[in-house]
Amino acid sequence: MAGRTLLAAIALLTLPFALPHSAISQTAPQVRNAPDLADIIGAYRAQRTTDPESCCTYSASVFGREVQFHVFDTFEPAYEAKNDRQMILEFVPKGETVQTWTRMITFSAFKGPGSAPVSTAEMQQRFFNTGQGCEVANFSRVIASGRLAHGTEYNLSSNGCGSTAAGGYPGAVSGRGEQFIALLLRDDQNVAVLQYAERGAVFDADKPPIGDAAVEALMSRFRSIAFCRSKAISGDCSIAFSAR
Repeated sequence: MAGRTLLAAIALLTLPFALPHSAISQTAPQVRNAPDLADIIGAYRAQRTTDPESCCTYSASVFGREVQFHVFDTFEPAYEAKNDRQMILEFVPKGETVQTWTRMITFSAFKGPGSAPVSTAEMQQRFFNTGQGCEVANFSRVIASGRLAHGTEYNLSSNGCGSTAAGGYPGAVSGRGEQFIALLLRDDQNVAVLQYAERGAVFDADKPPIGDAAVEALMSRFRSIAFCRSKAISGDCSIAFSAR
């Protein structure tokens, strides 16, 4: 991997749950970098020029689910890797890369761990409450949680390192603060995570760049986040946070 967020490094290097061997055996990933995504990037830029209010929507079938969310500001796809068990897609602002990013949107999905014999709250802690890659001020706080009408559970959390360590994960920048807001979605089989991250100056754990009161407003920029079993996306399988 090239430059990654802390979450992406944790998630793709190891699944933090005990699964049968058959569930974790997987094929080699198919990888696409920014030049391979040029058609999508060009379409995003053209749409933002002609109709910026409607741009842009990510929509795809992922492990039997229809996933959809709004891609705001000038974010555009920069990296994708997927195989038969997991996938990751990273978006950075126009002009940035997966090595030099200051902000990043990441969508990750994992086939199988939704059936693990742990609660969604414990799953959130195993994914995000880790000091791996942190020099100081590691934190993970739950902001909201619940269950959608069709049964998918969700957990929204604020997480980060006041200062990351060199070598803490591939592409880590030493001595810079990194915070990520993560929405974990879990059905009876699979897990997906939609993440927004910022990287910049070192900060105290109790004074992150994005305060807890601002998390839901930030997530509202994704508009309605769909995680549906069919192409007929509805409120039963979507979640939208308040911009209060």
